Amino acid sequence: MKFIALKLSDGSAKRKLAFYCRMLQVSRQGFYDYQKRQWKPWKHEALANTIMAIVEEDPENDTYGRQRMYEALMARKEE
Repeated sequence: MKFIALKLSDGSAKRKLAFYCRMLQVSRQGFYDYQKRQWKPWKHEALANTIMAIVEEDPENDTYGRQRMYEALMARKEE
């Protein structure tokens, strides 16, 4: 979808849009839905940023599994 949006900045070229959608096997309606929500913030963005901050604190943190990451998030929440 992002490829199509980059190729057709305004989405007005119907013939080209149909060609790109057919080649990438996506529907035109799916492309228009993508355009509507393209700039909406991701609902888990804050959590993802916190997780990335924990991982970047120490080189060993990139081996954290689900449980250790949960504990690190809870410890950070208490601070």
